[in-house]
Formats: sequence, C-alpha cells, structure tokens
Amino acid sequence: MNIQDKLIEIIADVIDVEEDALSGEIGPEEIDEWDSVNSLRILTNIETELGVRLPLDEYNRSKSIGELAEIIRRYYE
Repeated sequence: MNIQDKLIEIIADVIDVEEDALSGEIGPEEIDEWDSVNSLRILTNIETELGVRLPLDEYNRSKSIGELAEIIRRYYE
C-alpha cells in the first residue's frame, strides 16, 4: 500500500476536495479547509483506517502531506 496515496484519499474525503488537488508537497497551511477541527478529524481517520497511533506533537509538526506520510511509515511498518 502506498501510504501517501491513502493519506491523500483520507484528507480529501475529510475536507471534501478532489484528490487531484492534493500532493505530497501541500500542507495544512495551504488548504483553507484544513482547519483545527478538520485536523482532528484527519488524525482520527488516519488512526482508524491505517490502524496506527500517532503522537499528536509529531502530527502537528508535519508541514506537508509527504512529511506526514513519512511519520506514518515510522509507526505503520
């Protein structure tokens, strides 16, 4: 499974945007819909769908989808 692709799918679903509008270089600062409430929804969906527990501080420090995918890989694999 490609974690970044799954992550894009999760984020797009939560914030209701097309997957094509997201990439590994884009982060929360560039997406208006990725506000604090949706950030928690994204985290919850990641943990549920991928079966991982992410430390909140690491999740909050991620600056892009690609960086978040790297964090998930550390806990997923």
